This record gives sequence, structure tokens and C-alpha cells, in this order.
Amino acid sequence: MVGGVHILVAEDEDLVAMALAEVLEAEGFRVTVTHNGQKAIDTDVLDPADLLVTDMRMPIIGGKALIETLRAKRPNLPVIVMTGYSEDLPNDEPGRLVVLRKPFSMSTLVRHAVAFLHCPQRPTQEIVDKKKAAAKKARPLVLVREET
Repeated sequence: MVGGVHILVAEDEDLVAMALAEVLEAEGFRVTVTHNGQKAIDTDVLDPADLLVTDMRMPIIGGKALIETLRAKRPNLPVIVMTGYSEDLPNDEPGRLVVLRKPFSMSTLVRHAVAFLHCPQRPTQEIVDKKKAAAKKARPLVLVREET
């Protein structure tokens, strides 16, 4: 179900952007990374996001202007704001916007993404492996009716 869900990440720090993309893709989301607000706006025009994950301080256009621009077209676009600063932050909007202060855990980011997008959380690989092993062990019951 999450495979077609598109998350747009706007983050100017390369290592942070790569880590975010890796974690979100591992959860099955389709992720596009941009390094400033203008690139995020341009990308969203061509491939609209289902969720925006943005830093607040970026070159060219910052997170606040990015959110305002994208929400002008899609007011209900869910947004996860990431920031290491405490001034000029948007207020949390239940079901629509959450502010994560850096550093935050990737599991927190994933939990919010899943909640905003109403996606069931994928089982861990360990659970998937156990289910596969159990399925291999289980043999179908075949009933044979003998003619008399």
C-alpha cells in the first residue's frame, strides 16, 4: 500500500537527506529529495507529494515559504517539519503538521509519516521471516474421498 505514496524531502544537509531517504524507502515509501525550497516547489509541480518533510532553514526558499506555497494549492497537505532551531516555527496541527526538533529518532519520523498517510505500519523483517517459515512448515490438508 505504501509503495505508491510519495514523500518529498526538502533538506539542505546531504547526509541528513540521504539518511531520511534511506529510512523512508526502507519502509516502502517513494521518496524524492531536494536541497532547497525552490527545488521542492519545482519537483512538486511535476510529481505532487502526498507528504512534505522539510527543514526550516534552507537556501533560496526556506521551509516556511515552502509550506505556504505548497499548501496554497493543497491546503490539507501533511507536513513534517524538522529543525534544530526554536524560533519562528509553525504550530503543530493535529493530523496536518508536526514539528520534530533535531536530533530526533528516525522511528519517530516514520511513525508520524505512517500516521499522516493512514498507512499500516509494515511488519519488521523478523516477523516477515517467521511468517514465511511457518508457511513452509504448514502443509495443506488434502482429503481424498475413496469410491466404494
